[in-house]
Amino acid sequence: MADDGEGASAWRTGWRDLALGLPRHHGAAERGDVAAFEAAVAAREPLQAADLAALRPDDVLALALDVLMIEAFARRHAALLGPSTLERVTSAARDVAARAGLQPILSYPLYIRHNPMAAGDTRLFTPYPAEERFVRMHRFIEDRFDEVIATLEAVVDAPDALDAYAGAHPGIGAAFARINRVMAGFRDPERMPNAVFAEGFRPYYQSVLDPATGDVLLDGPSGLQSPTFRVVTMLAGYRDETLDAWTERIGRYHAPATRQWLANARVARDAGRALGVVVDRALGVADDLPHLHPSYSSHHPALIAIARRGGWLTADALDVLAAHGIDAHAWPMGAAPCAMVPAAQPWPDLDGAARMLAPFAELEAMLFGFHVEHVAVAAVQIGAVRGTGGTSGVEFLQTALFRRAFPALWERGIGARVAAGL
Repeated sequence: MADDGEGASAWRTGWRDLALGLPRHHGAAERGDVAAFEAAVAAREPLQAADLAALRPDDVLALALDVLMIEAFARRHAALLGPSTLERVTSAARDVAARAGLQPILSYPLYIRHNPMAAGDTRLFTPYPAEERFVRMHRFIEDRFDEVIATLEAVVDAPDALDAYAGAHPGIGAAFARINRVMAGFRDPERMPNAVFAEGFRPYYQSVLDPATGDVLLDGPSGLQSPTFRVVTMLAGYRDETLDAWTERIGRYHAPATRQWLANARVARDAGRALGVVVDRALGVADDLPHLHPSYSSHHPALIAIARRGGWLTADALDVLAAHGIDAHAWPMGAAPCAMVPAAQPWPDLDGAARMLAPFAELEAMLFGFHVEHVAVAAVQIGAVRGTGGTSGVEFLQTALFRRAFPALWERGIGARVAAGL
């Protein structure tokens, strides 16, 4: 029964067809009718070790996407399903996840990066156009991050990284303008109706919780699991315990090759392969400033001015936050306190430094704009609800507004000079 490489075997086709049929089962399940879904699960051939072992790597991930989506569907409607159905699905999820080197729960990379985009092939939980738009919009952002990564890697590996970045800067700026506008589009109630998202397909992304304590046992799919964003930020120079701890935590939800990619990126960053090191060297300073700190709210006016001027922050994003009771300049109440920032020494030639480092101040503003748009989307779509990745949600995302790739550039007043156009 093993796949011969020429096409999917009957058992593989059966699980694929069930995954493709989830939108048809969604409405019935919402009405309390899961008979058709249970019959479809019962008709699937059990997965055999020999079949799984014979699959090629790409086919393993394709099967994992299908089976883990089915598992998420079954877990959401578990109260309606019989024990045999749940056991059949959870057993398949365990077996496929073990073969793929994944955790037995749907992940963001599977749902977004490995989801076929051809019409009619995209795996979805519901028939809502908003869900397919959600997948495609995230895929667009991921593809742009791929482009940014390739560019930043070439820059940090160049003999003269300052000069290399100056040449690459316009392309990176254009990519972030598109990324941040697409992110802002998630607030559009026509594209992403709140009820459709919050009550329609987001519940399929929930984490696995300990029934006794409510603790997260397995994190559900979340943008936190995006490896591309994390590599972009490590190449830029983000370095703080919170970022690194979450990068390590979400690593187990990635395929082994992606997990190794993240680990390698972190090692390379720690060895100096990051633009933050390039900026510090240009300033002649040591990396003695934290990369995440409440006092960095003092940089926000300059960052906002640069981001708006460059097209990396929509005009209404901060108004959206204010309307939801979020002060973008305030360190979140639930966030851990940080040690004091060492007193900054002014740069002797601010005008010269501003001219030389203006592109890096703008890169920081691109990242900042992305974070603001992300928080605004979360405020609109989930409000005070916890994030599917096991975080506190909006409050957790808000801390990213205080993260800096180039803290010395801002603490020495150079970013403010760039914002003023000097």
